[in-house]
Amino acid sequence: MKNVIKIFHGKGMIGLEHHQHVVEKETNAAASLSILLAVLGFILSLIPLVGWILAPFFWVLAILFGMVGLHKEVNRGAAILGIAIGFVTFMYKIALMQIFS
Repeated sequence: MKNVIKIFHGKGMIGLEHHQHVVEKETNAAASLSILLAVLGFILSLIPLVGWILAPFFWVLAILFGMVGLHKEVNRGAAILGIAIGFVTFMYKIALMQIFS
């Protein structure tokens, strides 16, 4: 997704000079969504019953969106962070399941 910001230079309506510069700002929505889903999955994993039912759905989506976000040049660190939080939370729950069962 690209946001276009237009910057005008010159004298405006009265003057003769009028230049237009276009600055494009790229975003990585998949990486941002990965962090959001990973954090929501972590928070849901702390709730006893909900953590076992809904949280794995969020972890898997966080890891998948993080992998999609890695393929873009912009904001790759956010994608890596989303993957890491999702994976660590997933391993945390698996370890708890092994300990308490």
